[in-house]
Amino acid sequence: MKVIARILFASVLVALLAGCVSDVIYVPPIPPHAQAKLLDYFEQPDNKVFIIAIDPSGNYAFGYDYGKPTLKDAARVAVEKCDASREANAILARPYIYALNNEVVYEQMIRRAQESGDVEKEREAQKEYGEKIKDKIEVDVDTPAEATDEM
Repeated sequence: MKVIARILFASVLVALLAGCVSDVIYVPPIPPHAQAKLLDYFEQPDNKVFIIAIDPSGNYAFGYDYGKPTLKDAARVAVEKCDASREANAILARPYIYALNNEVVYEQMIRRAQESGDVEKEREAQKEYGEKIKDKIEVDVDTPAEATDEM
């Protein structure tokens, strides 16, 4: 009986330790008030981009734009709006693209950023992701520095 208990204990211990070293990535949940804005966003015509920055306390800033001639134009306006909202609300959190047209890419953007480990690598990871999906959504990932710093 003691042997079975030891085997069971060892199995549980190994499972717990393996779980602690897993590659779980924290994705901040979208605050309820922002969800209402997302509902409005998804009802808008294409060539739309939604960007959001959520700090650990749940405060957030966002920006979105839609109906532009290109997705790139909508992204630039969304970045400007998000930056203005971040400044007005003293949000220090980094913004991430939440959606491009009706495709939600929020988790992928955060996953790539957190896997990279530092800001420069994060920017590179986001740029690589942008390159990967560039043909699909026609986003120019070689935008001016002030725009890429915020995406």
